[in-house]
Amino acid sequence: MPEEESRADAAYKKLEEDIVTLKLKPGEAVTENQLTRDFDMGRTPIREAIQRLSWEGLVVIRPRLGIIIADINPSDFSRVLEARHALEELLARSAARLASKSERQALHDCAKDMRTAASEPDVQRFLQLDKQFDELVAKAACNPFASKAVAPLQTLSRRFWFRYFGETDLNPAAWSHLELMQAIEAGDEKSAVEKADDLMHYLRRQAAALVATAAPSA
Repeated sequence: MPEEESRADAAYKKLEEDIVTLKLKPGEAVTENQLTRDFDMGRTPIREAIQRLSWEGLVVIRPRLGIIIADINPSDFSRVLEARHALEELLARSAARLASKSERQALHDCAKDMRTAASEPDVQRFLQLDKQFDELVAKAACNPFASKAVAPLQTLSRRFWFRYFGETDLNPAAWSHLELMQAIEAGDEKSAVEKADDLMHYLRRQAAALVATAAPSA
């Protein structure tokens, strides 16, 4: 069972990254057989990964049509971030209070790597590190309920970023993450909440600009 669970997790992570980075494009249809062949995995882990991605809104399972990669609607980015905002503040506060020494060091290292990815710029690596950052904070916060609630919203946010912003503004994004990681690393709960709020407001400004750009002119 643990081996099967690890295979399902590996299948999920690979599929998630392919959807986030648009290797699997919005509206594209795939099948279990195709994914089993491409990933060189059994049907059970692939099926479990698909079910999880369906629950998170990244794929749509349609009888007789197969598995459809979810569309991207620019206006949804703001709604995703609105739902994320309070959860990110809660997790930041808890992580600043509860993170172990090794978790604080891991955040320090992640911040360094994120700055490097932003300066190159390497958007795929940046988003991989963003996911690593989210997972580190989730683990340090010791609140699995909040972590499970926010994880799909974080993934959707990365997908929006890759689709609409790419390499744009990676340095400001990296700096916003850096300040939050430093606050958590320092154990400063108040600052961690403030920096989480700053990060969310930064992303929400980006989302608002996206909606304004995408809106049809009168």
